[in-house]
Amino acid sequence: MSCRPVHAFLILCAAIFSTIALSLDRAEAGNIVVGVNVVGIQQMNEQQQDALIAQLQKDDVKVVRTGIGEGFNRFITKAHASGIGVIAIIYPTAGASGAHTRPADPSVGLQWAQPALTDADPTKFKAWLTSQLAPLEAANVRLVAFELGNEINGPYFNGDFLPGQASGRVLSLSDLDNPGDAEGRAIAASYQAYLKVLAALKDVRDHARANAATPIISAGLADGGLPGKKPGQKLDGVSIPATLEFMRRHGLDRLADGYSVHVYPAGDPKRTVATLAAILDKEAFGLCSAAKPCWLTEWGFNNQDKTCPVDERTRTQLIGTMRGALAEFERQGRLAGSIYFSWGGHPGDAGSTIFRCGALTDAGRLALAPM
Repeated sequence: MSCRPVHAFLILCAAIFSTIALSLDRAEAGNIVVGVNVVGIQQMNEQQQDALIAQLQKDDVKVVRTGIGEGFNRFITKAHASGIGVIAIIYPTAGASGAHTRPADPSVGLQWAQPALTDADPTKFKAWLTSQLAPLEAANVRLVAFELGNEINGPYFNGDFLPGQASGRVLSLSDLDNPGDAEGRAIAASYQAYLKVLAALKDVRDHARANAATPIISAGLADGGLPGKKPGQKLDGVSIPATLEFMRRHGLDRLADGYSVHVYPAGDPKRTVATLAAILDKEAFGLCSAAKPCWLTEWGFNNQDKTCPVDERTRTQLIGTMRGALAEFERQGRLAGSIYFSWGGHPGDAGSTIFRCGALTDAGRLALAPM
């Protein structure tokens, strides 16, 4: 009996299964992570944490973004058991000496002191993270992602920006490369120090048990616009594209699986999806790709209405336009996550929260709907 028919049949089956597998992969690739920031977890007692988890579960929230370590790990473990995953923000200065901490300066809006990134200590950071991750590993909690740092391209979370150097500008890649630019040189050094800590994070991740495959995303970068002087601006920053270009040149793509960005578009209800998508591409998503997608870990629109029930008509329209723009990046495989800011009230809240009057608002339901 000839085996050729059997051989042909096996080849056909293999082709069918490959096609099915490819289709499944594509389907999974089209489903981005959607969630919300939860703020102040470390200040909540156990009853408050449990009540928040119950409410998130009731409103079908699948992913939240919050911190890790003491004050957070109980919440993370309980949330995981309730079907809610966590994007864990980890600060690269954990374990650092803090020798060059930039003091608070309320006169220019710097409400808290901030350690210099150049004081980061990869060895002490690694020891700290290993100890903080241990209880989650023991409980077999797999995180949705590790996010190392928050808005390190600006002065609020990077103590190497000094108010005395500020001239109201957004720095470019050429500013970071300019040996004659004292501020550019200092921030370039802070980015190089950051990458050493990112390597330490990757080493911890790679040797983890439950989290060996958890994606690492680089620090959420603030969108301060494109390089140049900003009239009326007191503080400085670095553009998202310049920050990512500099870090990529120094090894970012060997260490991170994606790039985290933050965008807060102007609340213009007349803006079209296409116009907003073009702005996002230019200012934030330009370097995102299928190989290194962006995770939008903060975005939102304010609503100053304090009444109950809250009028969400304008904000719902704005969120609909934003989701339309994000859908284009999703179709291109360049967007892996959309995490709204934020769930409930917090100090300095300008009206971005979506849980009000004891319930998730209409705009909130749209922001957290699957994409």
